[in-house]
Amino acid sequence: MKILVGHDGSEQADKALHRAVDTAMMTKASVVVLSVVPDLCMMEIGIDDCKKMYETMTEESKKRLNVLKGELSKKGVNMETEVKLGNAADIIISTAKEKGADMIVVGSHGRHGAKKYLLGSVSSKVVEYAPCDVLVVR
Repeated sequence: MKILVGHDGSEQADKALHRAVDTAMMTKASVVVLSVVPDLCMMEIGIDDCKKMYETMTEESKKRLNVLKGELSKKGVNMETEVKLGNAADIIISTAKEKGADMIVVGSHGRHGAKKYLLGSVSSKVVEYAPCDVLVVR
């Protein structure tokens, strides 16, 4: 079994990751933790600025995922991490297909999610279009 976790550094993403790790420990599944950096070059900022911001955000994501990987590898879970560029929901869905994920685990709201809504935009789109089961963690 393979579990894909969307992780954006939010408290909800941490909860989703811990739920995925608990599930992996019970089922001997492997875990892929994915962080998606938004494509800032599509916005109206200078090309040099967007490249610098992308590099900075990618490095921050990699550092965060490496810390998480170190902490959670002590639990004996087979885990890999990836950082990709693009729209979070689209990248989570395409990575689930690419990796053959049996389950996707995401937080109900990301870093910018409004808690008054039932689901955030990323989790809603993932639930609707995912190629496998999706667990949304509150």
